[in-house]
Amino acid sequence: MLSENILTKEWVKDRLAIEEAVAQISKIILSPESADFVKVLSILGKAASADRAYIVRFPYGNSDEIVYSHEWFDEACTASMKHRSSELCNLFTPSFLQALMCNENLMIPDTNVLSTECSMEKAILKSRIVRSLLIIPSFTSSGSLTGCIGFENTREPKEWLGEEVQTLRIISGMISIYWERSEIFNALKESEEKYRILYEDVKKTEAVYRSLINSSADAIMMSGMDGGIVYVNPSFSNLFGWTLDEMQGSKTCFMPHSEKYLYEGLVKDMIGKGTPLRNLECRRGTKEGKLIDVSLSVSRFDDHEENPAGMLFIYRDITERKQLEAQLIQAQKMEAVGTLAGGIAHDFNNNLQGIFACTEILLMGKDEAHPDYSKLKTIEKSVERASNLTKQLLVFGRKIDNRFEPVDLNNEVRQVSNILERTIPKMISIKLDLDDCIRMINADPGQLEQVMMNLGVNARDVMPEGGVLYFKTEEVFFDEKYCAANPCFKTGDYVLLSVSDTGCGMTEDVLAHIFEPFFTTKKKGKGTGLGLSMVYGIVKEHGGNITCTSIPGNGTTFKIYFPIPESMGKKRKEIQSGALIKGNHETILLVDDEETNRELGKEILEGFGYNTITAKDGESALICYQENRDRINLVVMDLIMPGMGGAACLKEIIKFDPDARVIISSGFTSDKTMLDSLKYAAKDFINKPYNIKMMLSVIQGVLSRE
Repeated sequence: MLSENILTKEWVKDRLAIEEAVAQISKIILSPESADFVKVLSILGKAASADRAYIVRFPYGNSDEIVYSHEWFDEACTASMKHRSSELCNLFTPSFLQALMCNENLMIPDTNVLSTECSMEKAILKSRIVRSLLIIPSFTSSGSLTGCIGFENTREPKEWLGEEVQTLRIISGMISIYWERSEIFNALKESEEKYRILYEDVKKTEAVYRSLINSSADAIMMSGMDGGIVYVNPSFSNLFGWTLDEMQGSKTCFMPHSEKYLYEGLVKDMIGKGTPLRNLECRRGTKEGKLIDVSLSVSRFDDHEENPAGMLFIYRDITERKQLEAQLIQAQKMEAVGTLAGGIAHDFNNNLQGIFACTEILLMGKDEAHPDYSKLKTIEKSVERASNLTKQLLVFGRKIDNRFEPVDLNNEVRQVSNILERTIPKMISIKLDLDDCIRMINADPGQLEQVMMNLGVNARDVMPEGGVLYFKTEEVFFDEKYCAANPCFKTGDYVLLSVSDTGCGMTEDVLAHIFEPFFTTKKKGKGTGLGLSMVYGIVKEHGGNITCTSIPGNGTTFKIYFPIPESMGKKRKEIQSGALIKGNHETILLVDDEETNRELGKEILEGFGYNTITAKDGESALICYQENRDRINLVVMDLIMPGMGGAACLKEIIKFDPDARVIISSGFTSDKTMLDSLKYAAKDFINKPYNIKMMLSVIQGVLSRE
């Protein structure tokens, strides 16, 4: 990536150097005085990073002779190069001249690789100490070869890029035009009779200049010093929408008012000093009223008496680049959210583990009739929701993978409905139409909630005066005929979730882009344009499909189709509560850096028939295991701890006792490779916060293995 950025910077640097050369050479050639070709060559040679540059003029109708030539040497080259200037006439061999007459650029990136067929040319180039060569022909407006400009590198191979060559061709054309213009002016002095013919040639020359401007990919506008527009090129019309007829003579301002003060100050300084304004990033309005991002360069041009005659404006559309920059910023924000969530996940889940354990201890021995039972269950559910919230942030930041499980969509809709009722304005009512007979789907509950919350919040924003938000579930079946007409669906059963609102609706133009990343109709700062694109991505990750229908003034309906796996039944299998499995006085080493978790864990384990030893870090756990190897049946170890963490401690324990039984527990780990290796080396893995039944089940499962 760094190499690519360096290449890009070098390309931009070379590009700007060539463009600056065009501007300087234009001023020299357009000067009413004779052009200083030595100065032109100096500018050209430096801009093209050449060691030697020359301009050669052929007589009309005879390219076997050289009328005159100008040559320039880079100061860094050795003095021995200069005595070879007399050999320039030998360079134009018949094969070289034939290529030039066919209007071909003669480019040799490396003279060392020339074929044996070009032995004469190779010998000539070697005598001139040429390693790479570029010669660009110059033609008259009538199509005759009139000369050329050449560039040579003596030290290393070089391949000129297409855009660079094209710009140099423009300069070659300008030199050709200069030669023609000079001859026209000389002819005017010689004969009044020739004036009419020469005038036609001048018109042709003007057409070439106009063609150069008209062919520019950038939008170009020219104005007088009074601000009246005198010319716009086709690219300007394509970008902004106004034609030359609409703009000519007017002073139409398509500049946002917020930028007017800064712009006027810059232009005023430029008019007074003549200093060009380059690559100013700003916004300009189009004929349709849309603001676009552009890079603006402005320069003042003078008349034949060097008096300020007008202004040249060059606009380059940078909308796409700005969009890419915005996407990069949003991606960095998402990464920051994931990094933040990953940083707090472990400590947060450790704290939740203490709350969860205390709540379960208090619930033990209490039936539903107990006055504290419902309150304790509320705490238990809140802990679960807090843990799920952390998981959602981690999934959002791509720090953990999705966890799919059998889900009752109706239950998820009811939970989201309860949240929305407490968060959206009271004038928006929520109505549910849920089919109790729908089957389970395989999904990530946290991401289902995110989908419905995003759609609910969007519905709130389009109903500022109130309305109704509908959630509906049902089962649908798509046969082969339907799927043939709709390739995004596969034959089978689906659970359909419909989310509808009575808001303002959307036009067809907006509807065509709603799932695109960073597309939003909200005001700046009110939305990122990521909500619906994330909804779309989540649905696709679940193997489903999403459609949207909307009519302006009549609301919007999103339909989300989740496939039903063949193994799913009509109802969720309830987990049998039953009696919790007790131990048989096995000894467990519990390792955790949180004192609360150690104390509560010990209390729970001893309450269920296990002897428990605790350790606060990896170092003390390793010493304890080495001293009590024969009596310790199992190690339950936290993964992330100060000092020797769980990963290092696990390796040392396995090294000391390859048959050791270790269960790893953690609130979060962002290193998937390490986590996989731990799962392989350890006997099992349990995520915090975990409940008593989950912990005892995992412990019993590991102890029962041979």
